[in-house]
Amino acid sequence: MSGTNAKSHAEVKMVTPEGLYLVVEDKGFFAAFADFPYLAALPSSQVFQVEYCGHGHIRWEEADIDLHTNILAHPEDYPLRMQPMVLAATEMGRRGGSVKSKRKAVSSRANGLKGGRPLKKREWVLT
Repeated sequence: MSGTNAKSHAEVKMVTPEGLYLVVEDKGFFAAFADFPYLAALPSSQVFQVEYCGHGHIRWEEADIDLHTNILAHPEDYPLRMQPMVLAATEMGRRGGSVKSKRKAVSSRANGLKGGRPLKKREWVLT
């Protein structure tokens, strides 16, 4: 097949409580809100404003959301999901704090010998 008859556009065909049904280059994809929670947060005025950028890349310009057909076809291969910034920062801190390395152990012992973590300086405000 030469590809000259292939449509090169993206369109949201249907919205359900479980997700969106998209057609990209004549292929159907279901984007479940469980896998793509940021799509569930799209206002109804923006849901259908999807653009095709080429090579399987689609975009919701106003919401600043980019997806690829590979992610839509196999969301289980892309376990990282967009989260609110506070949750993402919390998760990164948790993962970083749980790392055990020789360097971190040496640094922790040295800090303990100095009396531990320094106290915060309090500023007194006179009223």
